[in-house]
Amino acid sequence: MSDTLYTIGLDYGSLSCRGVLAALDGSVAAEAELAYPHGILEHALPDGTKLTGRWYLQHPADYVQALETVVPALLKQSGVSPEQVAGIGVDFTASTVLPVDAAFRPLCLDAAFAGQPHAWCKLWKHHGAAAQAERLTALCREQGVDLALYGGRISPECLAAKVLQVYEEDRAVFDAADAFVEAGDYIVSLLAGKPVISASMAAAKALWSKAGYAGVLGDLPRRCLADRWGVTPLAPGTLAGTLCAPMARRLGLRPGIAVTPAQMDGYTPMAALGICAPGQAMLVIGTSTAFMLLNSERRPVQGVTACLPDTYYPGLWGYASGQASVGDCFQWFADNGLPEDYARAAREAGLTPQAYLSQLAAGLAPGETGLLALDWFNGNKSPLANSRLSGLMLGLTLQTRPEHIFRALLEATAFGARAILEAYEQAGVRVQSLTACGGIAGKNPLMMQIYADVLGKPLRVSRCRQAPALGAAIYAAAAAGHATGFSDIFAAVDAMHCRDFIRYTPDPAAGAVYDALYREYKALSDYFGRGGNDVMERLKI
Repeated sequence: MSDTLYTIGLDYGSLSCRGVLAALDGSVAAEAELAYPHGILEHALPDGTKLTGRWYLQHPADYVQALETVVPALLKQSGVSPEQVAGIGVDFTASTVLPVDAAFRPLCLDAAFAGQPHAWCKLWKHHGAAAQAERLTALCREQGVDLALYGGRISPECLAAKVLQVYEEDRAVFDAADAFVEAGDYIVSLLAGKPVISASMAAAKALWSKAGYAGVLGDLPRRCLADRWGVTPLAPGTLAGTLCAPMARRLGLRPGIAVTPAQMDGYTPMAALGICAPGQAMLVIGTSTAFMLLNSERRPVQGVTACLPDTYYPGLWGYASGQASVGDCFQWFADNGLPEDYARAAREAGLTPQAYLSQLAAGLAPGETGLLALDWFNGNKSPLANSRLSGLMLGLTLQTRPEHIFRALLEATAFGARAILEAYEQAGVRVQSLTACGGIAGKNPLMMQIYADVLGKPLRVSRCRQAPALGAAIYAAAAAGHATGFSDIFAAVDAMHCRDFIRYTPDPAAGAVYDALYREYKALSDYFGRGGNDVMERLKI
């Protein structure tokens, strides 16, 4: 038997779970994936109960099924023995919130609550708690809570706001829940056979610090944020426990290997890409885009979703911002805006609709479309922090073609990225390097060149296909230091991070055109997003 050691990283995204089995030099021995069988519950619950309004729910059984499918598949595909696996790590979209009963069973699996929407798992992009987030923001300001840590306001995506929404809208579910937990903590707790709370998630999404939960939350921490269990939140990359025997049997692993606390899915790629020093920024481009930046000190930045110490790495301040709609707005247009002749041409070319549109859009010059869009199709997370905003397309004529619209959407997301990075620069937080990863970053060179041109900065794109999962495996390797020999997370990052990148250089001529278009984007953004006209919020259903 080989003496090579490996760790497993599991990346729980919005639509699927992806896993890698990584050696301690960072080489990936196997990859596996499972799309969630129930997908996203938007229109009805599994028992047929109709959902009215905007719901983004998920079935927690899908998460467990993914765990029990992906891990055995990694072992089978690689031929690696269970004795060679030293640890397991998980990242998860956040805040994805799940109510559980006293037996740590998801409340929605109880027949008495199967038809109650609030008993189900709320995906990160469920924004139904917008009103509660606004009230929490006001309370924080009244009571002197440092909102600069959370970008100046509480997000409706946060666990605290979502729990308050359940309290106000379905007291039966609230009272029946023993706790409301992050889905990432739920999976890690199953692995360890005991409650495990991620300090990174608790700090960013539940107003927790080393001094405890913010007093503005009143009794919510004691009843619904797992504080009642007497569990101290632990940092990813540390040892939270070991794989329990029952779960080891279900996964085909040996019991006793290292289990590390969950990390947020937007954070783990930093480890995979070797980003661990101040001034280094990362864009994780997928359904949405997460922006991550490290700094040696704290500075207030408009619209950050978090500015917290020790959330990525010990001793560094971690900043997080994001765009709520990127890949999903491209998919929306490909699904709903493609004429049949375009769809037929894509099929004949053996291309997906998005790939076909990208091919056509690549033949257009910057500014040639005559269009300008606002990329707020699921609200504006950063820098405006307003989930009630909606998208806009300006300049449509009878000559507008689908590829014009598609390119304008690509450019709009790049303008949105520039607005976020400018907020950092204006706050005195230097952005010295840009690295991108994610499914879209690796698949769409046109989009990445547009980003380099719009941002006016060199951009490198990782060739690592599963950066979040590799990052989770690196955190696991750090937690398993007794076996792997890594002294801390920095040593694990240094040994295991990906070193293979595609590089994009800004085109000055294209940049000049985009500078002019960006000024128009900013004017529209200020008018519709900063109080000039709130028509988007009034129209939104």
